[in-house]
Amino acid sequence: MLFTAKNETNDKNYITSLKLNTHLSLLNVPEAVQNMTVATEKNRVLLIEDNPGDARLVEILLEESDLADCEITHHVTLTDGMTELAKGEEFAAVLLDLTLPDSRGFETLQNLITRFPHLNVIVMTGLSDKAMGLEAVKFGAQDFLVKGAFDADLLAKTLRYSIQRNGVLKSLEETQRLAHIGNWEYCPDLQIFSASDETYRIVGLLPRQTVFTSADITTPENPFFLFTTLHREAISLGETLTKDIKINLQDGTVRYANIRCNISLDNGYWTSRGVIQDITERKQAEQEIIKSRERYQHIFTKSKDAIYICTLEGKLIDFNDATSHLFGISHAELNDIENMHHLFYPKEKEQELIMLLKTNRSVKDFAVEVTHKSKEVRRCLLTANLLVTEDFIGYNAILRDITELKQAENLRKARDFAEQSAKMKEQFIASVSHEMRTPMNAILGMSNILYSMELEEEQHNLVSSIKQSSEILLGIVNDILEVSTIQNGKVVFENKDFNIRELLDNMMSVMQYKAQEKDLYFQVILDDTIPEVLKGDKLRLSQILYNLVGNAIKFTDGGYVKIYVKKMNDILDSVQMKFIVEDTGIGIPEEKIDAVFETFTRIRTKERLFEGTGLGLSIAKNLVEQQGGKIGATSILGEGSKFFFDLLMEVGESVEATPQEPEDLDFDDERPFRLLLVEDHKMNQLVARKTLKRQFPNIDLTIADNGQIAVDILENQTFDLILMDIQMPIMDGYEATVHIRKNMPARSDLPILAMTAHAHIAKDKQYLDYGMDDFVLKPFKPEELFFKIKKYILQGRTV
Repeated sequence: MLFTAKNETNDKNYITSLKLNTHLSLLNVPEAVQNMTVATEKNRVLLIEDNPGDARLVEILLEESDLADCEITHHVTLTDGMTELAKGEEFAAVLLDLTLPDSRGFETLQNLITRFPHLNVIVMTGLSDKAMGLEAVKFGAQDFLVKGAFDADLLAKTLRYSIQRNGVLKSLEETQRLAHIGNWEYCPDLQIFSASDETYRIVGLLPRQTVFTSADITTPENPFFLFTTLHREAISLGETLTKDIKINLQDGTVRYANIRCNISLDNGYWTSRGVIQDITERKQAEQEIIKSRERYQHIFTKSKDAIYICTLEGKLIDFNDATSHLFGISHAELNDIENMHHLFYPKEKEQELIMLLKTNRSVKDFAVEVTHKSKEVRRCLLTANLLVTEDFIGYNAILRDITELKQAENLRKARDFAEQSAKMKEQFIASVSHEMRTPMNAILGMSNILYSMELEEEQHNLVSSIKQSSEILLGIVNDILEVSTIQNGKVVFENKDFNIRELLDNMMSVMQYKAQEKDLYFQVILDDTIPEVLKGDKLRLSQILYNLVGNAIKFTDGGYVKIYVKKMNDILDSVQMKFIVEDTGIGIPEEKIDAVFETFTRIRTKERLFEGTGLGLSIAKNLVEQQGGKIGATSILGEGSKFFFDLLMEVGESVEATPQEPEDLDFDDERPFRLLLVEDHKMNQLVARKTLKRQFPNIDLTIADNGQIAVDILENQTFDLILMDIQMPIMDGYEATVHIRKNMPARSDLPILAMTAHAHIAKDKQYLDYGMDDFVLKPFKPEELFFKIKKYILQGRTV
């Protein structure tokens, strides 16, 4: 027996359709979309019904209807039905009985929609459960049918309408998702609350993963609680409510939305319906614009560079405080200026700037000068861009004051020039000293040879004068080199333990003979309280004392020269030492005491001119002060002088005994040996040959004019020792030594001594890096040359 549907069902369908159209109208969805119908494809229907009779009835009714092409899949339990749905196949509708073997009542629909929130569900209820059907629609079912109260037409109509409406809702949801717009409906009195998928997304929830009722959203913790507040606001306002709101999501992020809410009184119950649009991106853009504007305003007002906007005619539109400060003109005065370009110099810069802006629409680092109100000229760089609008033609510009930068650049250039000049001076002095020492080697060498010959008394005196004059000249060259090194800041001070008594004894033995030549009493007085071992630069301390003592002996013709070494204070692990050199010489006028420490200052008297460069005291002063000490002098003209300096030195621990070179080696000067002399200077070749032949009569001496010739000779010959000049054409001494050590295994162990006029060789010890064993400085002292030849022939190459 077939039954017809009751009027309540038709009314209910009409109301549901009306609600849908209302939502569509709020969203301004085109009418064409509202009237969409589902394509006439074959529809699959899932029937979940445990009563075989009711299930068969549905199949028969569908066969009799105009939906006979529907394909029905039937399951008798909710579990089986959901398993079917989990396969992923699409169903146009689900006919669901709420009373099943594994689920009963409203919970059946709740379980199904919770897991599959987008299903198009039509609930089937018994006559006594019609109220449950209405509740099911509120919760999310598309429609409901009362068993025994529908026929084939009503079943077909309900399915067709449900399918069509579901299609429209899907299109609506897609439209909402793309537009970031959602809709909702809320009536607390009827316990109605529904929201679209996009509304869920906007408040930070996955669509329909959790379905909320009107009772759920009344707690402040619920994401939809805001709609209860909007509902009350709309009622109090009595009209459409539009506002922007801020939503704090559960993950801590913030979202912004625009709300439009309508309030209506339906059958005595207030119902609010509305749309919500995500405007987060727009809000963020607005906030970024505000921040950008604030940053610009901060830069504009706080910038140290002048920033301004003006017309092409030079009328200022806006400018910052830095512009006023640059010109030294108040804001009011700048506003009154008709053409601010007149403040630029030179005058032709004004037209050049305007022409470049019109041609290129921008300029960068345009050099210009401006005059401050105080008449001070400021050098600037201008960067500008052309501005063209409907009612304005002008430009904006940044005017950067680079006066101090230019001054600093000029100072840097001056510093670089000074450093370059100092370097060139150093190179020049080193070059000149080398060139001077080379011929001096010949002069001193030949003087030494002549001096050792049997000469008449007059001849002996002449040779002695040549020898002494050469030694004085050599001392001058050494002093000039030392001053150059100090002035260029290249002095490196060591901090090693040394024996102070041993240092003073050595100085006494060296300087004693000069004092004896003038019949002077020479004495060192050392405090007993001074530690025997100190820590400092032994070489530099000796150099200071040699200069002061040598100076004292030079200017003292009778009496004494005394050296006092005193301990002033104990400071932690250090002692403050005071050194005094006292003489009974000619003395210094009081007004010239400070000047004697300056470079090239010489003492002149009417009776006598003392030789020297005037560099010794300057060298001593620099060496003392660079170690943190002080130096000074007192003097009484005609009676004598006292030179003194102080140094702070650490107390040392111990000094390892320095092995002394034996003064005489067990070497037979008449023994035969082979020596290769590599020297390009013919005069020096002659001096070396004569000197060596006189000392070693059986020497087999071979001379090579440069390093390349030496290497070629060594290919076929062997030697006991090589004397190698450094500065030579074609292949210098360093290159030749490296080649011998690396490429000639049979000759790589030969002792090689550098024989050079470069005075700095003893300090930087660069010769060791190239594989040389030792050096002899030109002009060479014969005794030193002979000693080193004997030493290295006896022991072979040092390791």
